Amino acid sequence: MSKKVTMQDIADRLGVSKVTVSKALNDKPGVSEELKQKIIDLAVEMDYKFNSIAKALKTKRTGNIGVIVPEIFFTKNEFFYTKIFHYIEMEATRRKMNTILTILTAEEEAKNKVPLMCQEQKVDGLLLLGQVSPKYVTFLNKLNLPMILVDFYYRDIKLDHVVTDNFYASYNITSYLIEKGHKKIGFCGNINLYSSIQDRYLGYHKALLEYGLVFDEKYLLKERDDKGNYIDIIIPDELPTAFVCNCDKAAYLLGSKLNAMGYKIPDDVSLVSFDDVEYSTMFNPPITTVKVKRDEMARQAVTQLLWRIENNEDLGQRIVIGTDIVIRDSVKEIK
Repeated sequence: MSKKVTMQDIADRLGVSKVTVSKALNDKPGVSEELKQKIIDLAVEMDYKFNSIAKALKTKRTGNIGVIVPEIFFTKNEFFYTKIFHYIEMEATRRKMNTILTILTAEEEAKNKVPLMCQEQKVDGLLLLGQVSPKYVTFLNKLNLPMILVDFYYRDIKLDHVVTDNFYASYNITSYLIEKGHKKIGFCGNINLYSSIQDRYLGYHKALLEYGLVFDEKYLLKERDDKGNYIDIIIPDELPTAFVCNCDKAAYLLGSKLNAMGYKIPDDVSLVSFDDVEYSTMFNPPITTVKVKRDEMARQAVTQLLWRIENNEDLGQRIVIGTDIVIRDSVKEIK
């Protein structure tokens, strides 16, 4: 039985380091195209056992990244996840990979249906975008495909995830409102829905606690039901001076409802929100918001998936992306 050829064997033949061979076979930066091709050619000659991505390089075929998005996150007027997918596609192309998109219906998710792209090894790994149920994530995990969660996580499911620093971002923007003189601050968002909303709610609470302000439950408003569908926002009889909204669309809907009731933004009520998508600038006045770096989330997700395809140790890595506050005209300073 012939001895298995290793990266070190290839490195010794060419007089380069094992790290250089690894970079070349996994299409990572730091190796010239000429040397990379020499390494691949020698690997073929020595009958080196290629992994899926290296095999794609060797045969001049790109690998495939599967992206699964629940249909509720990929609607016509959804600006957040559609843009992340666009950035994923761009980064995958840059890394010589194809993307295959599956829009997951609620019925398919409930019935644990295997996406067609996961059959017959059509994809090398999966990115789950938006929030997929823990039951379905667990089911997909049994397919033994490398998988990264994007913009959500579950503590009991040990998978890598790429998320925004929602807790600190919310703490930061709520503190901004307080420093502008606001003491009665509400929160708009269904906190039972997604991990990102829960983390933003908790960051909002931290700011209130730090400044010695009291949380008033009547200022907690829902803009979506427990299935993620947008609903009519019920406005309390007494209003706070400001609201932290869990996303720009929530702020847009809340501001529109308040306008229809005769309130003015920000003279009567100030608004801040999250994401920095089109809804924040469609509203008049434009809304102060937390800029979520969707391009960086996509880049890190693709990078981590390609790494995970090659590495099976240290599962459950958490990659947190920072944010910036974009100051606009929706906050009134209270003297």
